[in-house]
Amino acid sequence: MEFADVKKVAVIGSGDMGHGICQVAAMAGYTVAMKDVKQEFLDRGMTRIAESLDILLSKNKITEQDKEDILARISATTDTAKAVGDAQIVIEAVPEIMDLKKSVFSDVSANAPANAILATNTSTMSITEISKSVSNPRRFAGLHFFNPVNRMKLVEIIKGAETSDDTARVLVQFTEAIKKIPVVVLKDSPGFIVNRINAPNQALLSAILDEGKIKPDELDTAMKMVGMPQGPYELADYVGLDVFVHTLTYYAETLSPEFKPGKYLTAKVKAGDLGKKTGKGIYDWSTGKPVIDTSRNCQDITPMEMLAIQINEAVRVFKEGIAASVADIDLAVVHGMKAMAGPFAICSGMQPGQLTEALQKLEDRFGLAIFKAEPEVADGSFKEMK
Repeated sequence: MEFADVKKVAVIGSGDMGHGICQVAAMAGYTVAMKDVKQEFLDRGMTRIAESLDILLSKNKITEQDKEDILARISATTDTAKAVGDAQIVIEAVPEIMDLKKSVFSDVSANAPANAILATNTSTMSITEISKSVSNPRRFAGLHFFNPVNRMKLVEIIKGAETSDDTARVLVQFTEAIKKIPVVVLKDSPGFIVNRINAPNQALLSAILDEGKIKPDELDTAMKMVGMPQGPYELADYVGLDVFVHTLTYYAETLSPEFKPGKYLTAKVKAGDLGKKTGKGIYDWSTGKPVIDTSRNCQDITPMEMLAIQINEAVRVFKEGIAASVADIDLAVVHGMKAMAGPFAICSGMQPGQLTEALQKLEDRFGLAIFKAEPEVADGSFKEMK
């Protein structure tokens, strides 16, 4: 199949990610089928799309006619065969549960055209493992959007062990057509590029909470002072602490046991305090926005130390062949994390001693070897990586 053949996109799942993918595909002119297991889920998804379009309408970014045309291109159904039977691209956006994803793709594979491209929106899970449930893994890949889909530009296109170059190429062209920025992930590895680079910082955030010496508000305030749109704890609440814990658990199983989520986060999830979606998490979200005390900022853990963790893990990502280039890594981080620049660009002017000292301090304080400086960070040769 060539990219020019793509006319219809089917999206399995109508939640946070699913309805957003439907919206951006329909805005790009594609016919879209949104499939979910219950009509009430579909109704909620359609309502959220309409609300998002209303915001664009209020800002004069689309017209009333545009809104009507976009909504008209989206159909909602609980019938898999109806959704995928004539689709050229099928994108799964269901919860991060391996058995659920495999079940979904077994059903999709049995009902979609033989030449359709099947893609998973998973943020961490093995593309190769999920592809075992489809009839043709050469036409299967990861297509990882970032939340919220209607605003975040990055899409990671992840190649599984059997994904063909043609499949990746069509998905790159599709990503560009829906006005997103594609970065190809060459190797199927936990967390891919962006979430993998952020993984050790997630472990740090969990360790800080368990240590109890630094208040979440203080660290978030410090990070916002250097230009981050959201502090890391605010972002964790926004995404969902259940997702945060699930991700760390997956990394603990696939990367290192040191990623195991700590007692604080585990207790929050057990209590049902998941963040924005439940009205309470690390912060109180009962008004729809987090209640954060910005009167003090953290001097103990600095943005530079968190940046040292990022460059250290970015070096590992490059060495493992997960990304094609340093430029791709920086591009992914800029658009996947809303960073001012990527870790290689930011750290190019830093002395190796600054970075290794920061990493050693964290390794000693929290007893986590995942913070140990890579040789290329310690001697500064990461600056020569291309």
